[in-house]
Amino acid sequence: MTDYVRQKGTAAFGTRLRRLSDRLDRQVQSIYREHDSTFQPRWFAVVSALREKDVLAVGELAALLGITHAAVSQLRGELIAAGLVRAKTDPADGRRQLLELSPNGKRAVARLEPLWTAIAAATNELVSAASPGLLDELGRLETALEQESMPARVGKLYP
Repeated sequence: MTDYVRQKGTAAFGTRLRRLSDRLDRQVQSIYREHDSTFQPRWFAVVSALREKDVLAVGELAALLGITHAAVSQLRGELIAAGLVRAKTDPADGRRQLLELSPNGKRAVARLEPLWTAIAAATNELVSAASPGLLDELGRLETALEQESMPARVGKLYP
């Protein structure tokens, strides 16, 4: 059976990227389950940033990760519910919430770091074997979209 989405080529580019991302997330989630962890792949960037930076405001995390404030707020709620992160009000600005790893989050990070190293090495092996220039190409795509958005590009072709 042929892959309908692949047949659509660039018209389904975003769909293919989401599908690939979803597939990788499901497979990494199964790795976490095999290692008795409830950690979610979508939490990695936030937890990693907090591990490196100690304390960050929601807006700072959003800017650092290149995602929306709303997305970070959603992840914040999930991570607080999972006991991995705690939030406190910024004493200098009561409107800002500061996030940091909880003691439980720090223990989870220490336990997960070797697994993250193995996942990164396996990902590197996959990318090197299947598409050695992929990360550079993704970087170029991200830069091109920063320079000119899809709405602007489509607007030039279809007013």
